[in-house]
Amino acid sequence: MPVGAGGGEALRRIEAALAADDPALAELFHRWRERPGADPGDADYGPVDRWTGLVLLLGLVSLAAGPVAIVVLLVLVGPLYLVALRARRAEAR
Repeated sequence: MPVGAGGGEALRRIEAALAADDPALAELFHRWRERPGADPGDADYGPVDRWTGLVLLLGLVSLAAGPVAIVVLLVLVGPLYLVALRARRAEAR
């Protein structure tokens, strides 16, 4: 990541402050390496595995199901309500 003039020194100061607060976490980040063969250009590469993707998809579907159900009910029940309202008005005359 490119860093502007003086930005590298600022990042070193921030890293030093964070390492002073939690040395174990800083060491964990220093030892971290990408898994071997993780090339985003590969067809098998994915930032999430299949099960995580399925859970995310089901969560998004469940979030969308509520508003979609309301719209469907309004489209289906709305005309029925209007028909019943017209029938009541016709009886009242």
